[in-house]
Amino acid sequence: GLLYAMLVADMKLVTLLRPRKHSLHPSDLHLLFNMATSRTFLTGEHWMPMCFPKFNDQGFLHVYLSYISPYVALILVSADRDGFPALTLCRERIYEDLSSDDALQRLDDAASQRALRPSELGVTGLLQLYYRNKTLVQHFGTRFDDSVDEDQRRRIINTYKRLRLYISGGGLNPLRIIYHKCESDTVLAWQSSSFELYATVAPTMEVKGMIRLVNSVLEWIKNEEDHLFVVNAPSY
Repeated sequence: GLLYAMLVADMKLVTLLRPRKHSLHPSDLHLLFNMATSRTFLTGEHWMPMCFPKFNDQGFLHVYLSYISPYVALILVSADRDGFPALTLCRERIYEDLSSDDALQRLDDAASQRALRPSELGVTGLLQLYYRNKTLVQHFGTRFDDSVDEDQRRRIINTYKRLRLYISGGGLNPLRIIYHKCESDTVLAWQSSSFELYATVAPTMEVKGMIRLVNSVLEWIKNEEDHLFVVNAPSY
């Protein structure tokens, strides 16, 4: 009766096992992630019915949730309402396998770390980056550079939201690239058939320099794709 199995670390999908012809919609995954972060579920084993609207809005699946370490949650989704005992045994086997070669400890260590600094993407001058892979329906973002204060961070996030309206079809004529410059920073929003990107730099950087920077970042993301995203989820 098991349909999906996944490990989630600090609201990040580590791995997902799914049926070959069925994948969970991102909005259904989001429901699971929000549930997993609730304090109610941080200890013990939990078994509950749950509706996944994009999977089937007329019925329920049954979700097993247990934290196997301080940061890592095991989520098992079954069609069998009486599957709790079998999934408890499954949890024990998974825990033993992950603990035998310190994989669980490495996952905990990775989950406890903050997001990458902009400078770790191999470029100079980047203040923050948000990137969404449309094909995989997954996203990646850096933290803000230390030079960006809280007020500026809020302004940048609000700028991202406004620009997204123009490139996602919220406006009358969706745009592909937007260059937005103000006194404190410059933002480039770029949408293609395969990705959506928002990058922020200092206002002193010229357009050509920013384009070169973004192209370098895209190349870095391409090279690191297997580490940033769940590219080939195992299926059965």
